[in-house]
Amino acid sequence: MIIREVEKPHLKDLIKKPERQLEEFLPGVKVIGSGKGAIAIILKYLIEKRIIRTKLDEAMVADWIGYWVYNQIQSFVRPTKRFSDRTKVIFVYHQYGFPQNMDKILEFANDKKLIVIEDCAHALASCYKGKPLGSMGDFALYSFSKWFFCFALGGVKSKFEDFSDYVDKSISGTPFGLTTIKDLAKFLYERSEFSKNKIFKKYANLFLSMSYSLYSDAIKPSRLAKSLLRFKLEKEINVRQKRYYNFFDQTKDLGICDHLEKEGITPYVIPIRCSESKNKTLVRALHDKGIMTGLYYFDMNRNLLAPKFEQCVWIPCHSGISDKDFSEIIDTVIKTLKK
Repeated sequence: MIIREVEKPHLKDLIKKPERQLEEFLPGVKVIGSGKGAIAIILKYLIEKRIIRTKLDEAMVADWIGYWVYNQIQSFVRPTKRFSDRTKVIFVYHQYGFPQNMDKILEFANDKKLIVIEDCAHALASCYKGKPLGSMGDFALYSFSKWFFCFALGGVKSKFEDFSDYVDKSISGTPFGLTTIKDLAKFLYERSEFSKNKIFKKYANLFLSMSYSLYSDAIKPSRLAKSLLRFKLEKEINVRQKRYYNFFDQTKDLGICDHLEKEGITPYVIPIRCSESKNKTLVRALHDKGIMTGLYYFDMNRNLLAPKFEQCVWIPCHSGISDKDFSEIIDTVIKTLKK
């Protein structure tokens, strides 16, 4: 058994038919080719509107986001962790599906006249004080393929009235074949992550890395990817919410979720905080059970303006895990930390 932070892709998924419309769960969201493509299309729009004027302008970003995200931003504007008179944009990363302190961030952004982009790559259906994440900034971006197998797929929305037409125009201008290359690379990479074939892993990873250079132009989503999104989205949200509350309740005496909200959260993973002496022991125990996790860093302050990163252990909670296996994960955590 191998359980990662996302589900294993299955070919049988490709024949499933959608049951609901996306608008019911993602009002106002335009589905596009990838999350990285979402970053690109937002920044291209801001350049066209002359809000970003040169590549020397800056975008404030969090300390703890992926290398490829920084790389995509840098194609259009300089990422920075400190405000200056060149800063035009602030990326608000809702890490693992847990909300940033939007009161403080919006106050800061309004004072400095910054465009607010909510990075909801890890936040499909979480809230901040009753408001859905993605509804408070000027823009929101999504990365659906981080949540479940749907090839490479992302989404965008904005409070700017002409942004929707801009996205439609960009989609229609996607060069032929880019969508196929992008989705094939993503599919082979996801399959390779569950394979023991080292050669397959190596070349699938290289193919994916090469395909990233296409993401800012590969804006058009495939019909199959959109179909998978419609089919899986509601179930994924429900399963993750249920498992989060279950995990929270069963481990409340351990104090490992005291830094997390109990309500209004749909987690990408559950970032638990243990004592430093227990962290590595728990990671080893989970690895022995086939759970792919490790030691990561989570912003306990939930404020990219004044972060406080502390070590955490990821607990996966996606729908690709059976109820039995998730119960075993909880049992492993409890038994390990009570020793």
